[in-house]
Amino acid sequence: MLARLKQSLLDYFVLRPTRHPIDSTGARREYAELSKGKIEFFVQHHGMSKAPTELLVLKFPGTAGRAERGSLFPASCITEVHTKIWTWNPPGYGQSEGKSTLPVIANSALDFFNYALSEHDQDLPIWLVGNSLGCLSALHIASAIDQNHYRLGVILRNPPDLIRVVKNVARKYPFGFAVDGVAESLCDAMNVCLTAPRCTAPAFFLQSEFDTLVPRRLQHQIIEIYGGDYRKLVLSGLEHDGKLQPMHYPSINSGIQWLWSQTNQDKF
Repeated sequence: MLARLKQSLLDYFVLRPTRHPIDSTGARREYAELSKGKIEFFVQHHGMSKAPTELLVLKFPGTAGRAERGSLFPASCITEVHTKIWTWNPPGYGQSEGKSTLPVIANSALDFFNYALSEHDQDLPIWLVGNSLGCLSALHIASAIDQNHYRLGVILRNPPDLIRVVKNVARKYPFGFAVDGVAESLCDAMNVCLTAPRCTAPAFFLQSEFDTLVPRRLQHQIIEIYGGDYRKLVLSGLEHDGKLQPMHYPSINSGIQWLWSQTNQDKF
């Protein structure tokens, strides 16, 4: 009973699900019938028109994000590659069925990945792109699958060690230490200290320079234990959810091109 209460409190503190209608900026809405219910996702294409899909991108927004707002990033950085982008709404968001809890989101993310595989050539390069809380879903997927069987790449912006982030925020308030037990109830699937070391896929980390929600010192701890090769870029002048500026794109494009070179090659 106490464990369930702590988990419910953690979900309450972290998740910000919404279901109100949002215009989808030209993306096509689709649904995946998964084991725990229907998942809504939005499909976009970018790059060489009428060419076969060369790259599949699965995107996982942050705690208050919605798939309807999904951009063409990172496909916009490699316009010579015909890219298909699937951006999901996790359970409890938009028209996705199910309860919005961290364990349910983790399980559904892996189901969503497997559904995407069933709809595409499994030899296709696949990138998992996470923003903030969405990074935890991406890392869970990468750590749970046999990465040697896929041309897998990972892009993570401001990945949070959720236990430390919740404790860090709570310390700003009187008696914030009382939240420690709630933070430590985090399920293993969303604990980056467990998933990041098991990820061997090449990764590109983006860090907002002035992130106060997920301070860079906490992000460094994740990067240092990441199990694969990676590149890192500090986004100068930005807060946690700051919008990318033109000055950032030359370095971002370089990192994206590196990731493409790592995943656009034979697996063996």
